[in-house]
Amino acid sequence: MKEVFILSDYTQFFKELTKQLEFTENENRIISLPSFENESDWHDWTTQLFKNNTISKLVIPISIPTDNPINTEGLKMALHIRLNYELPLLQRLTPIILLSDFSIKNIIVKNTFDTDNNPQNLLFTKGVYLSSFDSEEIIKTVKNAEPCPLKDYQKQVLNKIKILPKASIGKHSITNAWGCFKLAQVTGLRDEIFKHNAISEHLKTLYSKYLICYNDAYTQEKRIDLNPIKCNSKKILFIDDQADEGWEDLMKNIFKGARNNFVCINSAKYKNSETKLFHDSEGFLTECRSHIGKDWDLIIIDLRLNPEIEDIDNEMIPPTEFSGYKLIDEFLNENEGCQIIVSTASNKIWNINAALKRGASSYYVKESPEFNYSVNETNKHYENFKSDVHKCFKRCYLRDIYKIWKSAVEENKNQKDKFIQESNSMLDIAWSLVKQELLDFGYLTLFQIIELYANQEYDHKDNSIKLEGKKCYMIKTLRKNETWKLTFNKDSINGDYFSTGEEQKTGQVRPTNLYKASCLLKFKYKKDDNFLKLFGNLNDLRNKIAHEGSKRKASSENIKKVLEIIKMIRQ
Repeated sequence: MKEVFILSDYTQFFKELTKQLEFTENENRIISLPSFENESDWHDWTTQLFKNNTISKLVIPISIPTDNPINTEGLKMALHIRLNYELPLLQRLTPIILLSDFSIKNIIVKNTFDTDNNPQNLLFTKGVYLSSFDSEEIIKTVKNAEPCPLKDYQKQVLNKIKILPKASIGKHSITNAWGCFKLAQVTGLRDEIFKHNAISEHLKTLYSKYLICYNDAYTQEKRIDLNPIKCNSKKILFIDDQADEGWEDLMKNIFKGARNNFVCINSAKYKNSETKLFHDSEGFLTECRSHIGKDWDLIIIDLRLNPEIEDIDNEMIPPTEFSGYKLIDEFLNENEGCQIIVSTASNKIWNINAALKRGASSYYVKESPEFNYSVNETNKHYENFKSDVHKCFKRCYLRDIYKIWKSAVEENKNQKDKFIQESNSMLDIAWSLVKQELLDFGYLTLFQIIELYANQEYDHKDNSIKLEGKKCYMIKTLRKNETWKLTFNKDSINGDYFSTGEEQKTGQVRPTNLYKASCLLKFKYKKDDNFLKLFGNLNDLRNKIAHEGSKRKASSENIKKVLEIIKMIRQ
């Protein structure tokens, strides 16, 4: 019988047995079993076993060591082989002949099984055979053993295995590893992320392996992201309590164009190196807060940054109490124009909606082992994430607008209380419109503040303004002639404007808002002709929007210039 291998613990009993088996004449087919400290070691060893050998059938004693019959370590080994997603399915389904002098009934009665892994269920799956230690029976069983057909893997193997998560392993940690691994698959970074100890440690447990096989979530296909995120010179802040467990490496690769402008808060220095639990969660949050107010083009924040108290089964915690939500609130309190993508392993829509309602731009749901998403579906989620990132980059101008808007709001020293109150309301309306990217209407609302001020300051009865408490006449009338303090300039390209120098006019001409505001800018605020010409251009834009409707004419720069004027006149 070719390519039949046997796993041996090399006890004296087993040495004698192997001498009686014809298929063990080649000593290379007798594989020595090492001891394993964790499930990750089991997984890696079985992977190498099949990569280094061409195995058609495999003989494993149920009890390892064989001189202690009351244990089922061999069953666990067989289970790791059946669920080793790194192996092609044909190798996973290699016929396994388990050796024991107990019947199936006695194996179950005499052993205490891990209630999470339930290895005894493997005895009832197709392609697994039981033989006593009698050499003739072993030879006969090996000869007749057939693999489970590939098409029956789900029905005859996976459906009969019941594996549960271990209570000692946090659900949050498994979900983190799963979500990181799935995203890495579609970004072409699977192999790099899989080498990360924190990821592989969780994904090589029997529970995770079972889920990956059941959901067919592992693919040998090597993917390449042909349309990576363009983020040269973009400043990106990434905040995640499990950044040190794979996410930092993954995100740094996704945003590799940002180079050193990609900043990740190092959560590891606030954790116990062995348990991976926070010993200083407040220190971690304090460092996160130290980045509030900086010019980030994009901020990605995990919703639950302290899972030990925020990710508790059967406990309903209001989303506004999550540490990530509170951070989002603090960033936005400083600057409502911040572009924030909330990252969460929770699919609870009320948690996501709370963050969006507060002002987060969009969200990314980390995949969880509880939900079966194909690789193609995962790729769709990633493409949506990239689209949201690009939208945030396009909207990061709001951050700069908000800075000037906020400083304008804070300038309230103008003695005209009525003007301050009215302009406060108009500033709020304008920001709401701008935030919705209705820049034309936001611009129009802001310009109306300047017109409001001009009409309050300019006395239309005698065409005067007050300078240092004294009336100064902007238009002097002598009989039918008028002398205007500023000269009108016609400019059909950049917009009409006024400049320094008196101008004679015949007959009474009613001064426009442009003239009133220009007089204030020139004589009260000492602005030069270049500034007056610029204001004429801003006024021309105002007229086009007012007369032609919203046609995306106003730019963020236009809005910032108008806000600077508002800031000046509110002082």
